[in-house]
Amino acid sequence: MLPNKIILTELRLKLLDSLSSLPFLSSNFTRLKAIAMNRFLIILMVLVSFSGMAQTSEKYNSDYENFYRAEDLYRKEQYGAARKEFRIFLDKYQQTNDPMVIKARYYEGVSALELYNNDAVPLLEQFLKDYPESIYRSEIYYRLGKYFFQKKNYKEALAWFNKFGAKDLDEDQREEFYFKLGYANFEEGNLKEARSAFHEVKDGMSQYAAPSLYYYSHIAYTEGAYQTALEGFLKLQNDSRFSSVVPYYVAQIYHKQGDYEKVIEYAPQIMDSMPPSNLTDLNHIVGDSYYQLGRYDESVPYLEAFNSKSKTSRDEDYQLGFAYYKSLEYDKAIRMFDKVTRVKDKLGQYAYYHIAECYVQLKELLPARSAFQSASEIKEDPKIQEDALYNFAVLSYKLDLNPYDEAVMALELFLKKYPNSSRKNDVYQYLVNVYTTTNNHEKALSSLDNIPNKDVRLKTAYQLVAFNYGVDLFQKANYQKAIKNFELVSKYPIDPVITGKARYWMGDSYYRLDDMDRSIKNYREFIALPATNLMEMKADAYYNIGYAYLKKKEISMSLDAFNVYVQSNVKNKQKLADAYMRLGDGYYMLKQNDPAIKNYQEVLKLKKGYEDQALYYMAKAYGYADKADLKIKTLLDLINNYTGSKYMQTSTYELAMTYKSKADYDKAYKYFNQVVTDYPNAVIVVDCKIEIADIYFKRGEYGKSESEYTKILDAHGSDRNVCEQCARGLIDIYKALKQPEKATALASKYPCANFSNDEEEDLFYSPAIDAYVDSSYSVAIPNFEKYLSRFPNGKYALEGQIFLANCYYAIDNMEKAIATYIAALDRPNNNYTEFAASRVAQHLYNNGEYDKALVYYDRLEKVGSKPSVLFNAKLGLMRCHFLVENWTSAAIYAKEVLESSQLNNTLRLEANYALGMSSYAIESYNDAKKALEWITKNTTTVMAAEAKFTIAEMYFKLQDYTNSDAEIRALLKMKPAYNYWIAKSLILQSRILIIQDDLFQAEQTLKSVLDHYPDQNDGIISEAQQLYDELMQLKNKPKSLEQQGDVEIEVNEENGGN
Repeated sequence: MLPNKIILTELRLKLLDSLSSLPFLSSNFTRLKAIAMNRFLIILMVLVSFSGMAQTSEKYNSDYENFYRAEDLYRKEQYGAARKEFRIFLDKYQQTNDPMVIKARYYEGVSALELYNNDAVPLLEQFLKDYPESIYRSEIYYRLGKYFFQKKNYKEALAWFNKFGAKDLDEDQREEFYFKLGYANFEEGNLKEARSAFHEVKDGMSQYAAPSLYYYSHIAYTEGAYQTALEGFLKLQNDSRFSSVVPYYVAQIYHKQGDYEKVIEYAPQIMDSMPPSNLTDLNHIVGDSYYQLGRYDESVPYLEAFNSKSKTSRDEDYQLGFAYYKSLEYDKAIRMFDKVTRVKDKLGQYAYYHIAECYVQLKELLPARSAFQSASEIKEDPKIQEDALYNFAVLSYKLDLNPYDEAVMALELFLKKYPNSSRKNDVYQYLVNVYTTTNNHEKALSSLDNIPNKDVRLKTAYQLVAFNYGVDLFQKANYQKAIKNFELVSKYPIDPVITGKARYWMGDSYYRLDDMDRSIKNYREFIALPATNLMEMKADAYYNIGYAYLKKKEISMSLDAFNVYVQSNVKNKQKLADAYMRLGDGYYMLKQNDPAIKNYQEVLKLKKGYEDQALYYMAKAYGYADKADLKIKTLLDLINNYTGSKYMQTSTYELAMTYKSKADYDKAYKYFNQVVTDYPNAVIVVDCKIEIADIYFKRGEYGKSESEYTKILDAHGSDRNVCEQCARGLIDIYKALKQPEKATALASKYPCANFSNDEEEDLFYSPAIDAYVDSSYSVAIPNFEKYLSRFPNGKYALEGQIFLANCYYAIDNMEKAIATYIAALDRPNNNYTEFAASRVAQHLYNNGEYDKALVYYDRLEKVGSKPSVLFNAKLGLMRCHFLVENWTSAAIYAKEVLESSQLNNTLRLEANYALGMSSYAIESYNDAKKALEWITKNTTTVMAAEAKFTIAEMYFKLQDYTNSDAEIRALLKMKPAYNYWIAKSLILQSRILIIQDDLFQAEQTLKSVLDHYPDQNDGIISEAQQLYDELMQLKNKPKSLEQQGDVEIEVNEENGGN
């Protein structure tokens, strides 16, 4: 127990402490407090000397026994045991104002605080409430502040720290107090207060000095006091606790101060020690420093590293893109600039412009044009906008690619927006040039018509545009409108060559309109023009005049024109051979056999595919000229050397008939039999068999002759002509054999043989046939029906059935006509089979019943004897198989059609189309490519555009993207242009670009379709939009970034106070 005098002295000191806080007493009481303190120390020393020996024995035998035991435990930091002893003491000794009780309560609270007991804070708060002037007050504030600081409850820590000042603490506690006060304020965002607290410690020597300097410098950095921060960080850069973070700030500060040389000197050497989060930013700092110094190629690897690890801004993407651009890495630059273009602001405008420049450097002018266009549509920078629009317009012209007439629109827009531009004259000249190359001829003519005073250049342009528009319309089969535009060519007849060509095309147009008189008139006017004297087209005009006269059936005039043509030094040997063929045919029709033969011989010399046809008709001409031996020689030439000819069947038959006429029955028999063997389904087989029977008769082989005739009658007795010929032959045999009984039996069996007893049948048939011959079809129909009902197998039954069908056909009763033809086709093959099958097949085809038509075209192919019939059968089979998507069969027949010598250009085009598209469908790409390429070279119709697209799509499926793109580019340059196939090609090109990861160009290409394609309902827009949406998902795919941790600064408090 302390002496009472000491306790009193302590109370006095407390009183003095309380009084000293009053301003008006502060100086006097400070002096009094010092005197009292001196007296207290003297008394204390005396008392200690007297009580020292007795104190130890006394304190463990006094009322404070538990207090002292607890105090010893407390000093040994055995806070749990100490707290129990303090509680025992306090439960026994309840004098609240006893200094030992006060001290015990203080120690109990501190012990609980050290143990982090839940009641620690309430105990100390209650202590402060009960003893507000306690000498432990500041110590409790400090301890509670540290307690909440340790628990990272910085707001509560500050509440306690702010209740006292550093002067209320011992000297060795003050640096810890200032640091924790500063840190708590820092965490609460009170940077000014934090900076003040850290300032008190930062230059000290304790463990709190370096962390305080770090945070003090950090605050200076955040407040923009970079030099202050730099000085502090440099002092810490060799401290291992800060080596991973301080160099990062140093580099940052050099960068913010614009000392880029210092950055690139300092930063690279510290990168290996940086944590991932700081390394990413450090890459940005170094990259930007190189960038700011204009050392773009050196900036690229650092900016790339930053970009790959960060969720970058548009400015940062633009910076890397520009560094790529300056480093000549144009492909990478395009991809990076493309990310910036999502927003149509100034940065987006610059990005588009640089993308365009990159593509220009890569010599990819089409995407460059698209990028310039996009830059020109943003108004942020007027100079860039003007320059971009100019470049867009010029590239549109230079590319000769105007699928939507963008060149015209761009050039006109430029003149409208910038009428005073220094480039005005250049643009005006480009515009004139575009008028002469654009596919939108109608718009070009309209634009030119709006220019009031045209100089020679514009008049020349007008003349050329009118001509090109006429050709375009002609190729689209709009002949009437084509003629009107060809007439416009003469409005400004600047160039006589173009004027002459227009007249030639007018002749062609009238020919296609079947107006042969006007066609011939325009061809002759063309020939008469002086500018055409040396033109190769003059000869072609005579060639076309020849055909026009043929159409008019004016053979002599046709011959005159073709004769001029063949004497005109013609270079096109194919057409020359055709002209000689027409000359031969003309003379043949006029029965002028010698000149016919002469022209057929010219055909043979040229060897252009007409040889078999020429030989056949030359042989016929020899026959008519009574030159049987030459006829035989010519037919043998054809048969022996052109075995695949369509004239093989008829030539063999002609040869047999010629030998028979010369009484060379053995050779005649040979070739008649060859026809029967090689062409068993041909109509002329019956005739050949009749001739063979007759040869047997002439050779005296009556048994064979009788047998042959009988077989023919059994098979074809319903055919009047066949029946009559066979009956006559048999009667001749029976007469020669003197067998009249057989002749009588023949007459009863075959009515056609009873030449004197068929009046009844003739009586029924005559009214029908007479009305038919007079074209009185309505009268003929009931009479034919009456006859066929009474004589269903009569001698006129077959022809009567066909004639009845013809009557129905003539009065446009197609249902009955076709049904009657079909009924006739149920008979064995006869002379009418070809005709009936052809009529039925054609009707079903025209009616869209392609599957049914196939049956009859197939029948026609089997029975056809004439080349023209066989050709039409194969043509029909090709068409029907194609239309019902029997691709393999369609391709087979298309090849056969293409082998025909009767093929004209229109049908050759159709056959190649069928072959190309069918082969493509069955993935027979070599055949498809050959046929489709022929189309692209020989027509400018929409079929050529589709063929070109199909070739491109074929290469795409084969993953040959280079050739696919080349075909697309060629299609886009084709004239005339067809919007549908241009759009399809652009969509396909976009797919290629996506595969090649050229997403910018893919986007621009699709946008050109979406923005300009005119038809909203044919599927193009929906196809383009679907692909565009897929592309946007690819482009907007977020970066995959690794999560990076934060750097924490730890303070070693092992030697810190409690």
